Amino acid sequence: MSAAPDIVAAPVPAPGRLPELDAAVAALWPHGDSLNAPQVHMLADGARDVAIAPMIRFGKLDYDCLFAEPLTPRLRAAAPYLVHLAAASAQSREMLRRCGDGHWGILVSAPSHVTTRQLRLHFKKLLWVHDERGRKLNFRFYDPRVLSVYLPTCTQEERDIFFGPAESLFCMQGASLQRYDRRT
Repeated sequence: MSAAPDIVAAPVPAPGRLPELDAAVAALWPHGDSLNAPQVHMLADGARDVAIAPMIRFGKLDYDCLFAEPLTPRLRAAAPYLVHLAAASAQSREMLRRCGDGHWGILVSAPSHVTTRQLRLHFKKLLWVHDERGRKLNFRFYDPRVLSVYLPTCTQEERDIFFGPAESLFCMQGASLQRYDRRT
């Protein structure tokens, strides 16, 4: 069973700012955006929008592709990417805005000592599953519509395996965040 959605009341926005985005930032970085606080990453689904891969690859945020190189240009464009976000970054805020509007991916909160590379190695292990006939299938858990259906079906042991080094996972649904913690 999943935790109830965390809906955060938005403060009065500064001119040119979106109140729901400010509320999401406050919920994702409750202890501030410091190196000692939990770090926030986005598992972005390149297949959702042609703008995702260029925004990540040519942006200023630390990222890693979950698919192994070498990749064709077409597969590189549709690949899932793990991106380290920063609360004050304009690029991070734009990615969060688009995440809620277009199902761009899910958000991951991990302890400060967990690196982007460690998260990538963990989530990379979850990309492929086998069905009841033994066929290998791509598990698109980084699509928030998939994650929100999958996690509530998990046992505690399955959740522990799925979360790995992550503390919490978030799905943005418009202006609200659905939060999933390791412990139900």
